[in-house]
Amino acid sequence: MTAPERPAPHDQPRYPLARLVLVTGGLILALGLLTVSILRANYGDTLRAQENSLRNISVAFAAQTLSVAKAVDGTTVRAASIFRFRGAAGVEEILRDEHSGGALDYLSRLAVVDVDGQVLASVVPPGSAGPALPPVPRLPVPVQSRAGVSIHVSDIDPASGRAFINFVRPLTARDGRPGRAVIAQVDSDQFQRLYSLVALGAGGSVTLFHRDGTMLVRGPAFGAGIGRSFLDTPLFRERLPRAARGTFATGSPLDGIDRLYGYDAVSAYPLVVIAGMNRSAALASWYGRLWTAVTFFVLLAAVLSFLAWRVARDARRQQRLIGRLSASEARLGNSFSYLSSIIDAVGTPVWVLDARLRIVMANSAFARLAGRAKEEVIGAGEECVFGASAEERRVRYQALLADGARAETVGPMRDGSGETRTVIQLTTRLVAEPGEVQLVNVLTDITERERAEARLRYLAEFDVLTGLPNRARFAHLLAGRMALAGTEGAPLAVLVLVFERLHEVADLLGHAAGERALAKIGELLKMLTDDRAVAARMGGAEFALLVDAREGRASVEAFASRLLGQCAAPLALDGREFFLGPVLGAALFPQDAGNAEALYGCAQRACGGHGVELAEAIHFFSPHMQPDLDQRLTLEAHLRRALELGELRLVFQPKASVHGNQVVGFEALLRWSNPILGEVSPAQFIPVAERSGLILPIGAWVLDETCRRIGEWSRQLGRPVKIAANLSPRQFYQKSLLATIGGSLERHGVSPGCLELEITETALMSREEEVDRLLHAIRALGVELSIDDFGTGYSSLAYLKRFPVSRLKVDRAFVRDLDRDDDSAAIARSIVNLARGLRLQVVAEGVETEAQLSILREMDCDQYQGFLLSRPLEEAAALSLLGSREIWATAGDTADPDDAGLAGVSEDARAG
Repeated sequence: MTAPERPAPHDQPRYPLARLVLVTGGLILALGLLTVSILRANYGDTLRAQENSLRNISVAFAAQTLSVAKAVDGTTVRAASIFRFRGAAGVEEILRDEHSGGALDYLSRLAVVDVDGQVLASVVPPGSAGPALPPVPRLPVPVQSRAGVSIHVSDIDPASGRAFINFVRPLTARDGRPGRAVIAQVDSDQFQRLYSLVALGAGGSVTLFHRDGTMLVRGPAFGAGIGRSFLDTPLFRERLPRAARGTFATGSPLDGIDRLYGYDAVSAYPLVVIAGMNRSAALASWYGRLWTAVTFFVLLAAVLSFLAWRVARDARRQQRLIGRLSASEARLGNSFSYLSSIIDAVGTPVWVLDARLRIVMANSAFARLAGRAKEEVIGAGEECVFGASAEERRVRYQALLADGARAETVGPMRDGSGETRTVIQLTTRLVAEPGEVQLVNVLTDITERERAEARLRYLAEFDVLTGLPNRARFAHLLAGRMALAGTEGAPLAVLVLVFERLHEVADLLGHAAGERALAKIGELLKMLTDDRAVAARMGGAEFALLVDAREGRASVEAFASRLLGQCAAPLALDGREFFLGPVLGAALFPQDAGNAEALYGCAQRACGGHGVELAEAIHFFSPHMQPDLDQRLTLEAHLRRALELGELRLVFQPKASVHGNQVVGFEALLRWSNPILGEVSPAQFIPVAERSGLILPIGAWVLDETCRRIGEWSRQLGRPVKIAANLSPRQFYQKSLLATIGGSLERHGVSPGCLELEITETALMSREEEVDRLLHAIRALGVELSIDDFGTGYSSLAYLKRFPVSRLKVDRAFVRDLDRDDDSAAIARSIVNLARGLRLQVVAEGVETEAQLSILREMDCDQYQGFLLSRPLEEAAALSLLGSREIWATAGDTADPDDAGLAGVSEDARAG
């Protein structure tokens, strides 16, 4: 192979960009100038044509007016002659004789009057059916002595513009004395209808003027102008004195609009006909040609610009291609191995084998694949590059060398580094110039594509964050296991696990921290599941587990308890501990459902609390305990309007001191009485309110009502009244909580220390910094704080020391068995001692017997509440109890100034 000859240098491009721009711009400019000149000339031609048209219209109407005027005037001449000799009877004969003349079509009346206005003769054309004629007008003074005809207008209707045009010819008596005249009256409506037939566009008109400037007739009608003098207009001031016929353009004296006019004077009579039209109407056709020309110019300019751009683009492309070709030819001309350079430019491995299967040519990509220098592989056998395990390829090569054309195979290949790659090898048989048969091989590496496809298959069935199967994969596994279990008779269990407080991680630390928390949960579930269980993430904070239940329900319960215990432990993340609030629902196959979707739905409903409780947060599905969906929706629908309809009310449960047995305050409890549902238990409607979000407006109402009672009762009794209100966890984390509390305190005039808010332990267990700031801000408003149901959650002693709480409320679960269970008594005593050490007061809930009260007194508990003291009281009964001085203790009567009661919104039915 020899190096090619060096090519001759290529010519410069034929169309330089600057020249194309100049030529195109010049053409567009020339076209623009030509278009402007044509339009300009056409503009003048259009105006002249319209002016000529208006003049011709005026000439035509002037000729018609002249013929009418002559006919009418001739009638007056004959009437004057006959009247002079024959009297009034002769005048009537004239009109009968005029049937063949042109005047009869226009005449409305022919009359003879004297100088005093007395009508000597008056006739109307035969068959006239026009409107009632006005009285014959008096003779104008100048007419009485004039020998020729005079024309004036009378009886003008301002609304319609209708009038009578009077042709007056003086009549001389036989003795030669003047003083009489013949009047021929013409209805202007005849001319107006005729003038209105001409379409001159908006603002166009044909008008008949007297030479003294008086408007006689106009079509279309213009009543305000008839009889008005227009002598001081360009027509009478400039045009008529110079020419009896012509055209001009000026602003209309009527409305100031620029118009074109053509006029013609009626020969032998003092009349002028003028036709006018708006300049815009006259140029309407020119405007159409203007837009057509502009559109054509723009399109032609666009086409020229596009063609110039195409030529310039093609020239640039040609220049670039020529440059590349020149550079390529220059490089290849300096290289002896022209073909090798082309092959090296290919990114995929290419190599050529001879008949002995030795490499005679290869590109750089093949050398990189082989892991050797290009010079090392040339001349070597293919087995030296890819190893000896190439028997299948050798057989394929031999078949191609014999009589094949091409072959394509897909399979693994080990590269020079020892890594196995998945490739597509295309082998083509080629006969070289000397007649030697060679094999050209092109290799396409599809390893990354296969990995991407495998990744896509993984993503379709597994969750990215946790590595657990996703919803689709779980549904497939569940359906398959249920089908297998159905044939083998092996029971299964589906567990649905929801972390109700997982969102707090993302709320406090951000989205990335929430994803890390999900990853940790995934690792925990992988660790807890074995061969008999499969875990999956269903979405959000919901997970599902498929458990083998061959060993019975007890094994499932044990697994669920162990799972919940591990998931309920605090999750450490970024130096903080989060309690995620896991809730577990379980459903069994085949007892609870017969298909995968129904079984999973049962587990979900059980997780929502509709099932038999194994523990506080573990629920097994039970169709007998599942509330009716329609009943729950009905309850929520009524609850949404309970506030608006005034169905909610507060009752008040007294709290008393353990040692003095004096009432120190109240806890307010929420009650709902519906006219349809009756008295609804808080145990029914409070969970619905929590789940639907109605607890926020209801809680705000309870807080405001509690403050209102405190303010009203304190003012009535003249001493402070203390009531407590519970805050739900959703209320506690509401951003407007401080504003709501402060507004209620200020609105009802609540004194500091009279309102106490009870908060559950679980609401305090996350967002430590945020909770600390919020509690101190509430305390700064003069509101007491207590921890409700203490001992049932996961309180930290460090929290008790840090947060500004005043009281601990011992849960009724420990008080109920004080006199029967030593463990409950020990827990209660520990809580009292803990409170004493932290200088906190203790309130015992649910005290129902004297024995329980006696034990609490021995423990030195501060306050108690329960049925032993009183059931919850309605407002009137509570106020009456406050009025009983012997059982009421004010802040001054108690051992501690903070020993006062509080009102709460109870979320359960613990007060009956």
